[in-house]
Amino acid sequence: SQSIAKMLRPATSPFSTIMTKRSLTRRVATLEIPTADLKAAAKRHGGTLNDAFVAAVLGGLKEYHDRRGASCEQLRMTMPINLRSSEAAGTGGNHWTPARFIVPLDILDVKERMSKVRQLVLSERSEPALGLTGPLAGMLNRLPTSTVTAIFGGLLKGVDFITSNVPGAPIPVFLAGAEMTQMFAFAPPAGAGVNVTLVSHNETCCIGVVADGAALPDLDLFMDCLRQG
Repeated sequence: SQSIAKMLRPATSPFSTIMTKRSLTRRVATLEIPTADLKAAAKRHGGTLNDAFVAAVLGGLKEYHDRRGASCEQLRMTMPINLRSSEAAGTGGNHWTPARFIVPLDILDVKERMSKVRQLVLSERSEPALGLTGPLAGMLNRLPTSTVTAIFGGLLKGVDFITSNVPGAPIPVFLAGAEMTQMFAFAPPAGAGVNVTLVSHNETCCIGVVADGAALPDLDLFMDCLRQG
């Protein structure tokens, strides 16, 4: 019951003091990083590619807040958690649930930051409520639309940013005879200030950024900070 309460606990406002406004305006940008480089960075510190990716995004957000003259010690992040077991690896369809994390923004050491990200993700994966997302969705579906809207609005309202790591094709792929050299995913902010999604396409990490224009009116600055991260 405590795990379910934690999952459904509302978040009234974002932690960021500058990425606070929300609108229907969307701006997009891209960033490319060699997959081998990100994997090597993760391996050096005993982490996964996702650990390195999220730690890099945190580094970019830290730089962005510093350049804007804003002090912020932590942010609220949403990240899809894969619930598929090894036994179900060959079955079709998606099996994931969005999880919310309170992530530190004041860890300057890269190794320490990556280790903290790994601890948070592993801890979230062990939450008992994650295995109940199906029954919970069925229960919520029986409630009045206004109630469901209020619940999900409360869950998403205070999210600062979203990260997602999607495995792409590890080999060259072609469309109508032409090789696809890049593959970006532009995922919706869904109430957050910005969504940063990585698709590992062949030998390149293709990162698509979708920002709320009100939360990040200076996307070029944010992308510079993200590259540095």
